[in-house]
Amino acid sequence: MSDNIPEARLNWFTNDVDFPFFIQYGKHDKDLYIHSHKDFNELVIVIDGSAVHMVNNEEYLIKKGDVFVVGNDTVHGYKNTNNFRICNIMYHHNEMFSAMPDIAASAGYQALFVLEPRIIKEQSFKNRLKIYRENYTAVKSILDDMVMEYENMSDCSKSMLISQFIRLAVMLSRLYSFDVSENEHDVINIAKAVSYIENHFDESISVAKLAELSYYSERHFMRIFKNTYDCSPIEYIINLRINRACALLKGLNLTISETAEKCGFDDVNYFSRLFKKKIGVSPSEFRKKN
Repeated sequence: MSDNIPEARLNWFTNDVDFPFFIQYGKHDKDLYIHSHKDFNELVIVIDGSAVHMVNNEEYLIKKGDVFVVGNDTVHGYKNTNNFRICNIMYHHNEMFSAMPDIAASAGYQALFVLEPRIIKEQSFKNRLKIYRENYTAVKSILDDMVMEYENMSDCSKSMLISQFIRLAVMLSRLYSFDVSENEHDVINIAKAVSYIENHFDESISVAKLAELSYYSERHFMRIFKNTYDCSPIEYIINLRINRACALLKGLNLTISETAEKCGFDDVNYFSRLFKKKIGVSPSEFRKKN
């Protein structure tokens, strides 16, 4: 990152280290200088007006209803503002989404909250989510409640804000637009592939199949996936299977062999070796401890 570009940190906005979250309504009558985010993601909902969004070396016109997420180390700013009013929600991704056990299976979530913030740094990309009139009132109502809750900070406000953020994230994920032509190279096709993994990780899945779903070559899909998720697709699948195995070993009265089968492993010995490598103990030892 260039020394001439300021790096914004979440503690510029909040000093509460136990609750890495900030929300506000902001109005920009002047250009907002180019900057980057050091340690947080920012969900932006355009409430009114318009501006030119500068992202790295690209420029996009944004206006009321546009929604996008700016990730870490992405250089951005606004210019040519015209009654430009937005809602900013700044947060640590892992902390906020850890309370949503099934949202990773949503292609809309993968596209908006995971892929867009990463892909926008390496290729020309315009945000795809726009809230139209029939849904705008519902989204705005959630934002109003969140801002009021955050400003008042009364009893149990942090729990309330987390629940409101969950509701907002689910709503936006469901509203994400998937109306594109086939064979178009786009973030949503990668999101569909990741959603497929989340919903079918206990089945046999090849990288070729995932690349086909994304409309990218295997090599390009592998590169984008690893840059976004910090692991290969196969490692991602294995982690899902092992996490599922941990849940089954804690709960259901299944044998180790049955657990392995339900998690997509054909060979119980391979499952046991892999489980111990990932978790540090064998499946049977894990069951005893839990």
